[in-house]
Amino acid sequence: MSATFEELQRSQLAPHPHNVRRDVGNVVDLANSITAQGIMQPLVVAPSLTAAPVGWATPGIARHGQYTIIAGHRRFAAAGLANLDLLPCVIREDLDTEPKQLEAMLVENTQRTDLTITEEAEAYQSLLEFDGYTVKSVAKATGRSQSLVRSRIALTKLSEAAKGKIEDRTLNVDQALVLVDFTDDEAATMRLLRVAGQPSEWAFQVAKEQGRKAWLDNLPRLTAELQGAGVDIIERPAGQTWEWTDWRISYQKMTVAEAVAGGWSAICDDTKEEISWIQKRPKGSTPAVQERTPEQLAEEIRQQELTRGLATAAEVRTAFIKGAIQKPAADKTRDMLVDYVITRRRIGDLAPWLDIDLDEEQEETDFQKRDEEVTAAVRKLSIPQLVALMHVDTFEREMYMTDLGGWRNGPGWQSTETWRDRLSTIYGYQWTEAEQAAIDYHQTDRDGTEND
Repeated sequence: MSATFEELQRSQLAPHPHNVRRDVGNVVDLANSITAQGIMQPLVVAPSLTAAPVGWATPGIARHGQYTIIAGHRRFAAAGLANLDLLPCVIREDLDTEPKQLEAMLVENTQRTDLTITEEAEAYQSLLEFDGYTVKSVAKATGRSQSLVRSRIALTKLSEAAKGKIEDRTLNVDQALVLVDFTDDEAATMRLLRVAGQPSEWAFQVAKEQGRKAWLDNLPRLTAELQGAGVDIIERPAGQTWEWTDWRISYQKMTVAEAVAGGWSAICDDTKEEISWIQKRPKGSTPAVQERTPEQLAEEIRQQELTRGLATAAEVRTAFIKGAIQKPAADKTRDMLVDYVITRRRIGDLAPWLDIDLDEEQEETDFQKRDEEVTAAVRKLSIPQLVALMHVDTFEREMYMTDLGGWRNGPGWQSTETWRDRLSTIYGYQWTEAEQAAIDYHQTDRDGTEND
């Protein structure tokens, strides 16, 4: 790197014509700071590629020429507001081509997190337009991963509306990358943008649009496959009553072989994401069942649409719940535990573990008061305390452990063997002499034979 330091007149400097930052923002505060303390960090500049005199590459001549700003566009704008004419600059004479200058600007701004996502994306794309630049070389030059560079470049395909939502942070990068798949479908893009701020609705609409896109992408192949099997492809008849007048439709799923054997034709188009199997009604034929009215038909169609919507929503909901299990939200985990504990059938059974007195002779109103007290106590517990309470409440058999019969090993409604095992292995409880004696008693009797 070839660099020298010099103070340059503001008139010698110009913003780079391809500055990766489109907007320097409000520089009033920075101008006030410069007025008070001067410019604390020099600008980085390179000899201008458009206005340099002949021989500009010679240091002595270059100092009297024009320079393009590589880093410091905000400081340059603020200096003008502060009426500062002499600016400290680091001159990078090695940045003698546009790609080198663009690369340097990109590195400078990404290191300072000055770039918006779309500005960064457009800068990467601009570099790729120069000969010799690839995703790999851009990633190496800017210190970014190839996958990040590739995903950023993909964002340049988005509509201006989508880019605007990225800028105002109402659309995140993951959502934006989903929209890249719909850049050739403006209507789908707008439908998705409308719900970008509603996580569940976004997931539902994405699944719906992806299903439609997959159907449309597969439509030519599916049509050719049906025709190849001998199925007649029929254009969708006009009007709302065609299903119960000239045509009859099958509401049963069938294979292509079954359709061919039954003489069914097919409607396979972009109106509906499924094959409609239909047959022409013989003229003068009387249906064996009462035909549906247009109103009944409309109601059936509406119900089918709702059913398909619920099927898509079920997929979204399942994915959401799996995500809630695999990556639970920290602010929701405790709420889940509290809800699990207090919705048990007999919350009063938790009272002994929370040092709340339990009086069997209390009136029913007193039990309600006690349950409210238990609920309030549960809500105050920490997450580890809630987990421990849940575990104890699920497995404990304490009511049988004051009876010698409860210490018997093996199955049985009174057996405490499983609970005792958990007490010693999970809780680390150490048996007292009395408890160990009860365990020993059921292992062997006084004659040395095993007890039943």
